[in-house]
Amino acid sequence: MLYHFEKGHKAAEPFRDLNELFGEGTIGERQVRRWFERFKSGDTSLEDEGGRPSDLDDQALLDAVEEDESLTTQLLAEMFNVDQSTIVRLTSSSTASNKA
Repeated sequence: MLYHFEKGHKAAEPFRDLNELFGEGTIGERQVRRWFERFKSGDTSLEDEGGRPSDLDDQALLDAVEEDESLTTQLLAEMFNVDQSTIVRLTSSSTASNKA
């Protein structure tokens, strides 16, 4: 999402792209708009606000995706016992980093 924001895109574009890439229902448009509001306020951190701390091993997640690209975000969320939006955020930020 940060990639889209920095390119000047509207929130609807990453909403559509993420749902096409990772499956319908991956993220809601309202959530994307909240992220864009954070970015506009100068907070470009990709850390979730509040919530419970995650024991998710980011590298293990990225390794799993690399090993089997057919895994859906919903399945990954179940495998790693986290919310699907966490999977989307981490895989999206990794994809954007690789494009830069």
